[in-house]
Amino acid sequence: MMLLAAAPFAMMAALAGQVPRYGSNQPPPPQGQRIEAKDGDTIVIRGNARIRTVHRSEAIIRAIYDSSERWLVLLLDYNDPEKGAPDGNVDGSYRFDDVQGTWPLGERWEGSAVIDDYSLAQGGTVGTGITVNGALVQIFGGVNNDWFADPRATAVLSYRGSGRSNSPGGQRGGTRTFDQAQVQAIEEAHRNAAQRGTGRSTTTFEGPSGASISSRVEMTVGGANAPVRVGGNIPQPKKIVDVRGVLPPVAAQAGVRGVVILEITIDTDGSVKDAKVLRSIPLLDQAAIDAAKQWRYEVTQLNGQPVPVILTATVAFQ
Repeated sequence: MMLLAAAPFAMMAALAGQVPRYGSNQPPPPQGQRIEAKDGDTIVIRGNARIRTVHRSEAIIRAIYDSSERWLVLLLDYNDPEKGAPDGNVDGSYRFDDVQGTWPLGERWEGSAVIDDYSLAQGGTVGTGITVNGALVQIFGGVNNDWFADPRATAVLSYRGSGRSNSPGGQRGGTRTFDQAQVQAIEEAHRNAAQRGTGRSTTTFEGPSGASISSRVEMTVGGANAPVRVGGNIPQPKKIVDVRGVLPPVAAQAGVRGVVILEITIDTDGSVKDAKVLRSIPLLDQAAIDAAKQWRYEVTQLNGQPVPVILTATVAFQ
């Protein structure tokens, strides 16, 4: 079965010759035919035939990658010829935890992409392919990744946990904007990273009825002195002093408005000691940081001791 060709482009050229490969527990099946299934087709699998399936979708995606916590989030607005072009709302999301390898598109990327979900007909998701401007990035979580590995891929990564808010191919009709979905996705990724750091990693996916299904695996214990992230037994601290962002004159003159998304660290006295931009609007970033550093929160305690807290916050400029 042929996979999508991937010609490297400028953002990924530096990874040539540095593609990591991951083992498999059994050899891949022979090459076989490529079959393009259509709506209403019936595919008959005889005996123990080893069949690879690729569920392909086109979408506008926003990719958010955190190199320190090693997670990757993809937000997708699907392009379905029968249901209409992308409408600006997020129809689904993917989250990959404990990512190993070099992600080539940076901390933030947005644009058109082809998404391939890899699985075996006998059951089990193996990984995902992301094609951008003709270049293929593959990310694998299953043991049979050699069955789908394409030697022409520009980058190959692995992951140890994942979450998905939709079935492969997705469903149109989302009501969340990219910014709204990003805040929720980043908070969930942070929670999972924090759980990995304390010896727990949670994998979630959405079941057929829409219910969230979770599993937990043991991971390496991290440092005890790091700030804690909101989630689990760490509640969102209450803001007791709020300062609105002041629209800079240059932004006002240019008609620039919007929402800046920040990651803030609250110190043990409730003050904001650090703020970094997760989603940038260049003319508004510094004003957002200036506002956030004037906020104050109720002190968070863990085991009777005040602890610094990391959370995601937004600053809106109207």
